[in-house]
Amino acid sequence: METGNWKLGVPLLGLSLLACTASAGSFTGPAEWRLVNTNAVNVWNGANQKKSSSTFNVWPGVTADTLKREVRLLAEAVGHPAGITAEFLLVGPFSDRVYEAAAVTVAQPGDIVRAVESLGMLRGGGVGSRPFRFWPCGERLTATFRLLSAADAAEKPLQALLRDAETASPLIGEGGLVFTGGRWEGQEARRVCLTDTNLPCSVISLFNEPGTVFDVPFRVGQSEVYGRLCLAEALPYGALMEIALRPLPAKDGAARMLPLAVRAELSGQEVSLSCKGSDGTMLKQAGLADALVWLRAKEEEGRELFVTLDLDDAMPLKRAVDIARVFAMLDGKGIKLDGKTGQGLFPKAFLPQEKWRERKDRNPQPFELHVARDAGGGIKKKLIFIEEDWKVEGLDPKLTPREFPFDKWDELPKLIGQAAGTDNRVKLLFVFAPADQPLAVFMPGVRAVAGLLPLVYVFGE
Repeated sequence: METGNWKLGVPLLGLSLLACTASAGSFTGPAEWRLVNTNAVNVWNGANQKKSSSTFNVWPGVTADTLKREVRLLAEAVGHPAGITAEFLLVGPFSDRVYEAAAVTVAQPGDIVRAVESLGMLRGGGVGSRPFRFWPCGERLTATFRLLSAADAAEKPLQALLRDAETASPLIGEGGLVFTGGRWEGQEARRVCLTDTNLPCSVISLFNEPGTVFDVPFRVGQSEVYGRLCLAEALPYGALMEIALRPLPAKDGAARMLPLAVRAELSGQEVSLSCKGSDGTMLKQAGLADALVWLRAKEEEGRELFVTLDLDDAMPLKRAVDIARVFAMLDGKGIKLDGKTGQGLFPKAFLPQEKWRERKDRNPQPFELHVARDAGGGIKKKLIFIEEDWKVEGLDPKLTPREFPFDKWDELPKLIGQAAGTDNRVKLLFVFAPADQPLAVFMPGVRAVAGLLPLVYVFGE
């Protein structure tokens, strides 16, 4: 936005800020936020509405310039003193988490998402937005801010509002923010942004909050952030600021995010990888070593690789473990493992801790699926449910395994209910199978109970 549009509005801003500062309160717990700069916001919205065009989109409190490739939005500072712990940089106007945030947006989170989408950027997804998504997923943007108390105020990086104890690897830095896009429901024509009203109504979170619009480009929990980040400077209560968001592409100018569906199969005795893009286009098909070189080259080009790994059912379990171990080692170090296929398993399912074999060391007790070859080459199958009796003396329950042999995979869901009852709360399945046998000897059973037991670990015997 040109600064010239603000010359007439500056006097209104000054009066508004002087009036609101006197009514500033301190926020130390959940509280409602009320718009402070009503007149100044109306001036900003009115000036931008006059510029509305096919290349300049306007919503209350936010604009998108498709020619300049930037989104601008208004926010009001909460008024915390420097040094206050922060868990959010921005929250939406209906949030009650102002005591943990630096500022509150004028625009609804959903309208901010629409503005970014109008630049041609697709929503990604927050942590947990699909099963086994542990990384915030989406395109990157940079963010700057400037205070509107003066027409010629310079833009500063948004991270200047924060002091990060981890100076070598700050949560917000040159890597920008991840456009996860918030949470939505409904059909495309009538979709509703749940982040508008579902607390904490996060716009920019400093930890992996599942419903936030923008996340940090790291895997970081709320407890890890607490105490690490604080506000670097005190801004007056209600201080109005304009925040600019701009796409941060890869080095070659292409989209930074590269979702990949990677399928591992055996070609003779060698492992072959097929890497397809989100549209199904084959991007690379090669042996394991050459495919990994290609993946590394893409990462060095500045692409962010979100990999969904699929293992062919013909793969022997011990080879599947080896492949899963390779991709687990690369997770966060060149690629990011992102969910699982509809019929497969998350790679780390093949890498359980060996100590989990001991029932006495497990809490909670999983269902156990045991698969073995009999003398005639057939497959023997049994389900084991471990009853826990907490009425005995001592701190540990008495464990009583109950075995349920069966023949056909379609019997397995019924056995789950028979073993644990209708109020079963166990969601965990441990599979024990011969390491030299293909995944096909047990994967039909995993799929048969995927809705009942979605968390799976596989042990080679």
